[in-house]
Amino acid sequence: MITVILKASDMNVMIDTEIWSFSLKVPIREKFGSQEEYKKALEVHAKAATTIKNTLLNDTVYMSLHQVSELYHVLSFRGTRLSPQTVRNYLENIMDSDEIVKVEVTKKDLIEAMQLSDQSEIHIWDFLCFVPVKKYIDAVYTVDKHFTHEVFKKFNIKIMNPLDFWTQI
Repeated sequence: MITVILKASDMNVMIDTEIWSFSLKVPIREKFGSQEEYKKALEVHAKAATTIKNTLLNDTVYMSLHQVSELYHVLSFRGTRLSPQTVRNYLENIMDSDEIVKVEVTKKDLIEAMQLSDQSEIHIWDFLCFVPVKKYIDAVYTVDKHFTHEVFKKFNIKIMNPLDFWTQI
């Protein structure tokens, strides 16, 4: 069962994991070769944080339970690592939040995710975030170039990049 808090939202959206990560991980100067690169990373961090904040205030955010686990991995084990307690607290807040609609991954979702992965040759993880929420959302906020692939176009969901650059993992 999915419970949705009604608000005067513009859209129902999914925010891709990378934007969450950019918003939460403050760049560390020592990890950048130049002051210019560091400054750009700080700008991306600030823009991502603003995107998350504004989206949570104005839109209804949907997140598959797989994406919650993906976010745990990205924040805890990839790149700059946040403390385990910080990550658990943040994700417990997401799980307890009525502002973010969490959607379970069903067997049917898993099968569809595998089929879409086979068709597109994109890893299954993006589809396990997307497929469970696709029938509820109007847009995906992402920087992941995979979401520009033809396979996503058939769903008639806007793919929006609020950070103005693409990455591919």
